[in-house]
Amino acid sequence: MISAPAPFGAITANAHRERARTVIRPIRTYSNAYLERHRKTHEKHPQFGTHRHPYLVNTMREIAQGCAQALGRPPTLLDYGCGKGVFLEELRRMNLFGELVGHDPAILRFRERPSRQFDVVICPDVLDQLEDQFVRDAIEDVAQFSARTAVFDIITKQSPKFVHLRPRSASTWQQRVERSMHVASVWTRAATPWEMAMEGACPERVIIVAEPKVAPGA
Repeated sequence: MISAPAPFGAITANAHRERARTVIRPIRTYSNAYLERHRKTHEKHPQFGTHRHPYLVNTMREIAQGCAQALGRPPTLLDYGCGKGVFLEELRRMNLFGELVGHDPAILRFRERPSRQFDVVICPDVLDQLEDQFVRDAIEDVAQFSARTAVFDIITKQSPKFVHLRPRSASTWQQRVERSMHVASVWTRAATPWEMAMEGACPERVIIVAEPKVAPGA
Protein backbone atom coordinates (compact mmCIF):
# COMPACT_ATOMS: atom_id res chain seq x y z
CA MET A 1 0.00 0.00 0.00
CA ILE A 2 1.43 3.38 -0.99
CA SER A 3 -1.38 5.74 -0.14
CA ALA A 4 -4.83 5.41 1.35
CA PRO A 5 -7.76 5.52 -1.09
CA ALA A 6 -9.35 8.94 -1.53
CA PRO A 7 -12.99 9.66 -2.41
CA PHE A 8 -13.66 8.98 -6.09
CA GLY A 9 -15.34 11.41 -8.45
CA ALA A 10 -14.49 14.56 -6.49
CA ILE A 11 -14.28 16.81 -9.56
CA THR A 12 -16.63 19.79 -9.33
CA ALA A 13 -19.59 20.15 -11.67
CA ASN A 14 -18.04 23.20 -13.36
CA ALA A 15 -14.78 21.40 -13.95
CA HIS A 16 -16.65 18.42 -15.38
CA ARG A 17 -18.48 20.65 -17.85
CA GLU A 18 -15.16 22.13 -18.95
CA ARG A 19 -13.74 18.65 -19.45
CA ALA A 20 -16.79 17.64 -21.48
CA ARG A 21 -15.85 20.23 -24.08
CA THR A 22 -12.36 18.78 -24.54
CA VAL A 23 -11.45 17.94 -28.13
CA ILE A 24 -9.81 14.53 -28.46
CA ARG A 25 -6.44 14.89 -30.17
CA PRO A 26 -4.76 12.13 -32.17
CA ILE A 27 -1.85 10.77 -30.14
CA ARG A 28 0.49 8.06 -31.39
CA THR A 29 1.02 5.45 -28.67
CA TYR A 30 2.79 2.60 -30.48
CA SER A 31 5.04 1.86 -33.46
CA ASN A 32 3.81 -0.05 -36.50
CA ALA A 33 6.11 -2.94 -35.58
CA TYR A 34 4.67 -3.14 -32.08
CA LEU A 35 1.09 -3.11 -33.39
CA GLU A 36 1.83 -5.90 -35.85
CA ARG A 37 3.46 -8.05 -33.13
CA HIS A 38 0.49 -7.49 -30.86
CA ARG A 39 -1.99 -8.46 -33.56
CA LYS A 40 -0.09 -11.68 -34.26
CA THR A 41 0.08 -12.50 -30.55
CA HIS A 42 -3.69 -12.10 -30.24
CA GLU A 43 -4.22 -14.34 -33.26
CA LYS A 44 -1.80 -17.03 -32.08
CA HIS A 45 -2.83 -17.14 -28.41
CA PRO A 46 -6.61 -17.22 -27.79
CA GLN A 47 -6.15 -16.54 -24.04
CA PHE A 48 -4.03 -13.44 -24.60
CA GLY A 49 -5.97 -10.30 -23.69
CA THR A 50 -8.71 -12.13 -21.77
CA HIS A 51 -7.93 -11.22 -18.13
CA ARG A 52 -10.98 -10.74 -15.91
CA HIS A 53 -9.29 -8.62 -13.18
CA PRO A 54 -11.59 -9.81 -10.34
CA TYR A 55 -9.59 -7.77 -7.80
CA LEU A 56 -10.83 -4.58 -9.52
CA VAL A 57 -14.54 -5.34 -9.10
CA ASN A 58 -15.01 -3.54 -5.79
CA THR A 59 -13.02 -0.53 -6.97
CA MET A 60 -15.07 -0.27 -10.14
CA ARG A 61 -18.30 -0.55 -8.18
CA GLU A 62 -17.23 2.24 -5.83
CA ILE A 63 -16.19 4.47 -8.73
CA ALA A 64 -19.41 3.82 -10.65
CA GLN A 65 -21.59 4.56 -7.63
CA GLY A 66 -19.68 7.75 -6.79
CA CYS A 67 -19.95 9.02 -10.35
CA ALA A 68 -23.62 8.12 -10.60
CA GLN A 69 -24.36 10.06 -7.43
CA ALA A 70 -22.49 13.11 -8.73
CA LEU A 71 -23.90 12.96 -12.27
CA GLY A 72 -27.43 11.79 -11.57
CA ARG A 73 -27.06 9.00 -14.13
CA PRO A 74 -24.97 5.87 -14.69
CA PRO A 75 -21.46 6.84 -15.86
CA THR A 76 -20.00 6.00 -19.24
CA LEU A 77 -16.85 3.88 -19.45
CA LEU A 78 -14.01 3.32 -21.91
CA ASP A 79 -11.76 0.25 -21.63
CA TYR A 80 -8.53 1.59 -23.15
CA GLY A 81 -6.55 -1.35 -24.50
CA CYS A 82 -9.38 -3.78 -23.91
CA GLY A 83 -7.84 -6.81 -25.60
CA LYS A 84 -10.55 -9.27 -26.55
CA GLY A 85 -13.10 -7.47 -24.37
CA VAL A 86 -13.52 -10.04 -21.60
CA PHE A 87 -13.20 -7.57 -18.71
CA LEU A 88 -15.48 -5.17 -20.57
CA GLU A 89 -18.17 -7.85 -20.55
CA GLU A 90 -17.55 -8.50 -16.86
CA LEU A 91 -18.23 -4.82 -16.20
CA ARG A 92 -21.31 -4.89 -18.41
CA ARG A 93 -22.78 -7.70 -16.30
CA MET A 94 -22.35 -5.54 -13.18
CA ASN A 95 -24.98 -3.19 -14.65
CA LEU A 96 -23.38 -0.11 -13.11
CA PHE A 97 -22.35 1.81 -16.22
CA GLY A 98 -24.65 3.40 -18.77
CA GLU A 99 -22.47 2.89 -21.83
CA LEU A 100 -19.36 0.75 -22.15
CA VAL A 101 -16.94 1.06 -25.06
CA GLY A 102 -13.75 -0.85 -25.76
CA HIS A 103 -10.76 0.33 -27.76
CA ASP A 104 -7.76 -1.75 -28.83
CA PRO A 105 -6.00 -1.11 -32.15
CA ALA A 106 -4.80 -4.74 -32.25
CA ILE A 107 -8.34 -6.15 -32.30
CA LEU A 108 -10.49 -5.61 -35.39
CA ARG A 109 -13.82 -5.12 -33.62
CA PHE A 110 -12.28 -2.64 -31.15
CA ARG A 111 -9.98 -0.87 -33.59
CA GLU A 112 -12.07 2.27 -34.08
CA ARG A 113 -10.73 5.09 -31.94
CA PRO A 114 -13.35 6.97 -29.89
CA SER A 115 -13.77 10.68 -30.58
CA ARG A 116 -15.17 11.83 -27.23
CA GLN A 117 -14.62 11.61 -23.50
CA PHE A 118 -15.98 9.08 -21.02
CA ASP A 119 -16.74 9.52 -17.34
CA VAL A 120 -14.46 6.60 -16.44
CA VAL A 121 -11.50 5.20 -18.37
CA ILE A 122 -9.80 1.95 -17.37
CA CYS A 123 -6.33 1.02 -18.63
CA PRO A 124 -5.35 -2.44 -17.36
CA ASP A 125 -2.23 -4.28 -18.55
CA VAL A 126 -1.31 -1.67 -21.14
CA LEU A 127 1.47 0.62 -19.92
CA ASP A 128 3.72 -2.28 -18.92
CA GLN A 129 3.57 -3.70 -22.46
CA LEU A 130 4.18 -0.53 -24.46
CA GLU A 131 7.47 0.56 -25.94
CA ASP A 132 9.00 2.86 -23.35
CA GLN A 133 9.06 5.92 -25.61
CA PHE A 134 5.26 5.75 -25.93
CA VAL A 135 4.31 5.32 -22.26
CA ARG A 136 3.91 9.03 -21.54
CA ASP A 137 1.90 9.48 -24.74
CA ALA A 138 -0.45 6.67 -23.70
CA ILE A 139 -1.00 8.25 -20.28
CA GLU A 140 -1.71 11.58 -21.96
CA ASP A 141 -4.19 9.81 -24.22
CA VAL A 142 -5.98 8.22 -21.26
CA ALA A 143 -6.02 11.62 -19.55
CA GLN A 144 -7.72 13.34 -22.46
CA PHE A 145 -10.37 10.60 -22.70
CA SER A 146 -11.10 10.82 -18.95
CA ALA A 147 -13.84 13.22 -17.94
CA ARG A 148 -13.81 12.19 -14.27
CA THR A 149 -11.73 9.14 -13.34
CA ALA A 150 -9.06 6.86 -14.78
CA VAL A 151 -7.91 3.52 -13.40
CA PHE A 152 -4.47 2.19 -14.32
CA ASP A 153 -3.57 -1.44 -13.53
CA ILE A 154 0.15 -1.99 -14.13
CA ILE A 155 2.71 -4.74 -13.56
CA THR A 156 5.47 -3.92 -11.04
CA LYS A 157 7.35 -7.23 -10.86
CA GLN A 158 8.43 -9.39 -13.77
CA SER A 159 7.21 -12.91 -14.39
CA PRO A 160 9.78 -15.27 -15.96
CA LYS A 161 7.06 -16.44 -18.35
CA PHE A 162 6.44 -12.97 -19.78
CA VAL A 163 9.74 -11.39 -20.71
CA HIS A 164 7.98 -8.99 -23.09
CA LEU A 165 6.61 -7.02 -20.13
CA ARG A 166 8.31 -3.84 -18.97
CA PRO A 167 7.54 -3.57 -15.24
CA ARG A 168 8.60 -0.60 -13.12
CA SER A 169 8.27 0.04 -9.40
CA ALA A 170 4.93 1.28 -8.08
CA SER A 171 6.47 4.65 -7.23
CA THR A 172 7.85 5.00 -10.77
CA TRP A 173 4.46 4.30 -12.31
CA GLN A 174 2.85 6.77 -9.93
CA GLN A 175 5.35 9.46 -10.91
CA ARG A 176 4.68 8.85 -14.58
CA VAL A 177 0.92 9.13 -14.15
CA GLU A 178 1.30 12.26 -12.02
CA ARG A 179 2.89 14.10 -14.95
CA SER A 180 -0.47 14.05 -16.71
CA MET A 181 -3.15 13.50 -14.06
CA HIS A 182 -3.92 14.05 -10.39
CA VAL A 183 -3.39 10.77 -8.52
CA ALA A 184 -6.21 10.12 -6.06
CA SER A 185 -5.10 6.77 -4.68
CA VAL A 186 -2.45 4.09 -5.18
CA TRP A 187 -2.12 0.57 -3.88
CA THR A 188 -0.13 -2.52 -4.73
CA ARG A 189 -1.47 -6.04 -4.94
CA ALA A 190 0.48 -9.28 -4.78
CA ALA A 191 -0.79 -12.23 -6.78
CA THR A 192 -2.12 -15.21 -4.86
CA PRO A 193 -0.45 -18.64 -5.24
CA TRP A 194 -3.46 -19.78 -7.25
CA GLU A 195 -3.12 -16.82 -9.60
CA MET A 196 0.60 -17.46 -10.03
CA ALA A 197 -0.20 -21.00 -11.11
CA MET A 198 -2.51 -19.71 -13.83
CA GLU A 199 -1.29 -18.45 -17.19
CA GLY A 200 -1.20 -14.65 -17.28
CA ALA A 201 -0.43 -13.94 -13.61
CA CYS A 202 2.44 -11.69 -12.53
CA PRO A 203 3.82 -11.46 -8.97
CA GLU A 204 2.71 -7.90 -8.23
CA ARG A 205 0.86 -5.00 -9.76
CA VAL A 206 -0.07 -1.46 -8.82
CA ILE A 207 -3.53 0.08 -9.19
CA ILE A 208 -3.59 3.85 -9.64
CA VAL A 209 -6.82 5.83 -9.56
CA ALA A 210 -6.37 9.27 -11.11
CA GLU A 211 -8.43 12.29 -12.09
CA PRO A 212 -7.92 14.96 -14.74
CA LYS A 213 -5.89 17.97 -13.72
CA VAL A 214 -8.15 21.03 -13.45
CA ALA A 215 -7.33 24.71 -13.23
CA PRO A 216 -7.28 26.23 -9.72
CA GLY A 217 -10.73 27.40 -8.69
CA ALA A 218 -12.49 25.27 -11.32
